[in-house]
Order: sequence, then structure tokens, then C-alpha cells
Amino acid sequence: MNCMFPPCPKCEKGFLVPFSFKEDVFEKWKCTDCGYCVEKR
Repeated sequence: MNCMFPPCPKCEKGFLVPFSFKEDVFEKWKCTDCGYCVEKR
């Protein structure tokens, strides 16, 4: 399946999608499958 979002490094099944947090739309990314979260810092 092709997706414009990067694959999850933890479960490798879902995709990391951006969630808006404060002003920065791409500050937090969450996996669509396992719920793994990545913060851009």
C-alpha cells in the first residue's frame, strides 16, 4: 500500500501521521496502527 506518510519504525505496519500541537502542525507524529508517538525536537 502506498502512503504519503512515513512508515512506523516501531511496528512497521502503520504510518506516522502529523498531529497539530500548539502552533507547529508537524511537531508530533503518531502511528495509525500501534499508536507509537514521535516528537520533532
